[in-house]
Amino acid sequence: MRNKNAECRNIFSGILIAAMLLLGLSGCLRPVLLITGDCEGYFASSGMSLEQAVARAKPRAEAFDVLLMGSDGMVARISGDELDGCELVHSRENLWEIKSELHPRSVRVKLLDRIAIVGEGEQVGQLLLDDTLYLLKEEGTSQKNGRSVTVFTTRLRVPLSDGPVEMIADPPDLMITQTYHDAMDALQRGERVMILELDGLGWGMLERADAPFMKSLEPEPALAAWPPISPTGLASMLTGVTANLHGVHDRGIRELAREDLFAKAQAMGKTCAYIEGSQALLDTSLRPVLSLSDEAVFVNTRENLSADLLFAHFHGIDDTAHTYGPYAEETLQKIAALDVLVQALCEEFEGRVIIAADHGLHETQNGEGAHGEFRPEDMIVPYIIRLF
Repeated sequence: MRNKNAECRNIFSGILIAAMLLLGLSGCLRPVLLITGDCEGYFASSGMSLEQAVARAKPRAEAFDVLLMGSDGMVARISGDELDGCELVHSRENLWEIKSELHPRSVRVKLLDRIAIVGEGEQVGQLLLDDTLYLLKEEGTSQKNGRSVTVFTTRLRVPLSDGPVEMIADPPDLMITQTYHDAMDALQRGERVMILELDGLGWGMLERADAPFMKSLEPEPALAAWPPISPTGLASMLTGVTANLHGVHDRGIRELAREDLFAKAQAMGKTCAYIEGSQALLDTSLRPVLSLSDEAVFVNTRENLSADLLFAHFHGIDDTAHTYGPYAEETLQKIAALDVLVQALCEEFEGRVIIAADHGLHETQNGEGAHGEFRPEDMIVPYIIRLF
């Protein structure tokens, strides 16, 4: 599969360069959409039918399925025999989408990023395309006019290299990017939302701590974004996408390549408040209220409980774990203390509450805490969503 992908990339590069030269000479560069997978490859343009574009990509198998892959993690799968009626549309906002009146609404992927061709009936829980591994979860199938559309969500995208590859077996179904999507869903339903980010709280750390309130809310394990560092995790929670799309892949980057949750909420007419620690990690659309300690974060959060969208970032667990280690008594006591603060905020707030962490920590040889590596301690964190 990877050899085929390499051949496809060479073909795609040649086609794209030639197309850009030809169209550039004419003074009119039309937007194109990549069709990849088990085919020779093609760059489709706006105004084409999906059936025509896929045919030009020359699928290698007679029977195949088509994956419509959105940049927001949504994937729609349809049979290669049921492509009629689907049109490729490119909007002025530089977004691709599929339109069809014959298929279920789930075929209308509005943030279409690429199209992939796979064998008919092939399992796509793990999909390798152009040296990127996609972990997909099937969400359900809908039907209309005898046509079926199966919807998947992308749980993780891992760029691969030619060197060794590390993977987590049986990864959680959730990812911290879900924070953005759950918050948007709640706001659109008219609910108020409070997001509590507990920086550095790994899944195993919560398990060992005396935190009866958070444990009573039945947390679920979730994957941190890669790399598991605070700026990347925060950016993923605020945009709903991973670093390859929001652009914050190391600590030296502050600018988001995607519109954040605050901008989306304010465009809906919602009031927002953002409570941070002693310094802001990102250049967000909403200026944060800075706080010198977790106790100050708590006070500032209580003063803004009337906001439609309230985001509070507690840093104490991460700070303590870096000094003493993730499972040290000092760190476990910090988690227990934050459990009390979290309970107080939840009991005073009316609306949807999301509690999540940006990453966990692992113990180093000298007993201190560290993170940023591809290991379960860093990559698996708790995720809680409840209506209060």
